[in-house]
Amino acid sequence: MTQKCKVLVVGGGVVGASVAWHLTQAGAAVTLIDQGPGSRPSATAASFGWAGASASTPSDDPDAFALRLRALGEFKRLEQTLGTLPVTVRGALSWGATGDETAALIAEHLAAGSRIESLSAAQVRQKEPSLAVVPDLAIWAPDDFALEPVDLARCFIQAAQAGGATVLSGTVQRVLAAGGRVSGVELQGQAIFADRVVLANAYGALALAASVDVALPIEQQPAVLLRLDADRNLVRHLICAQDLELRPGKERGLMSALDYPLEGEAALQSLAEETCQSIAQLLQLPSVPRVLSIEVGQRPMASNKQVLCGPVGAVEGLSAVVAHPGVIPAPLLGRLCTQAVLAG
Repeated sequence: MTQKCKVLVVGGGVVGASVAWHLTQAGAAVTLIDQGPGSRPSATAASFGWAGASASTPSDDPDAFALRLRALGEFKRLEQTLGTLPVTVRGALSWGATGDETAALIAEHLAAGSRIESLSAAQVRQKEPSLAVVPDLAIWAPDDFALEPVDLARCFIQAAQAGGATVLSGTVQRVLAAGGRVSGVELQGQAIFADRVVLANAYGALALAASVDVALPIEQQPAVLLRLDADRNLVRHLICAQDLELRPGKERGLMSALDYPLEGEAALQSLAEETCQSIAQLLQLPSVPRVLSIEVGQRPMASNKQVLCGPVGAVEGLSAVVAHPGVIPAPLLGRLCTQAVLAG
């Protein structure tokens, strides 16, 4: 390119930040637009941060599982380029309700290409000595890890800025287009012009795409992130068992990811209390840990449960990236979206 392609990326979460960095690496003139301080917490901020596939059952969605395995390998490429990533713990332990269920999961994972190992009770006890009762058989996923999603997004953004990207804060009201092609966006009443626009602002992409008569097949579903006041050293790895997902926090406490209660917001407190009791039993704690915070994040996803990545609608130059989970495939989607955007 004799003249750099100007690309606007809307959304400063982990997916949008990844897209912005990859585009910068590819030689585009990138402007990333984030909501800025004081805005509603993003899906990234309320993410549990599990990067891996061991907590999924391959047969539930073979295509999504294959994408996770593929995406996990992208982090090695990322570390070679960006350096140390904000990883809190490495390795994941999981087990089913019975030994037979765990054995079946192990066989299914191995058949699907997962790099996992079978652990005996003694091996589980060695890895997680705080467990009250250890299973006779468990799954060990050495390649899984937990990272801090907000910190990962910040790494992408800082690297993009170092490569020449511009970062703006504010609310994008609409996409601008003329003659069937995008021309930029309107940011708080001001026109920002570009050759391409990438919508990576989760469910917010729906309204922005609609502003140029493009219908995106996306929806959002709530999830709960629980932070607990407990010794973070009680848990040494990611754990998925007994209807719990648990890991140490970045600097203090423990974190647990939960499904949003069917009864709605009124049931959040009781859900948190029940989860704390379950964790106390799992780790044989002398008392039930105190809840530090209950965060509800909206998970954006395509209505057909597939990943949305690339050009959308009949407006030339408009792309969108929407996926759940977002943290795991972020490096892969950043690379694939960049290829699609610059090829258009």
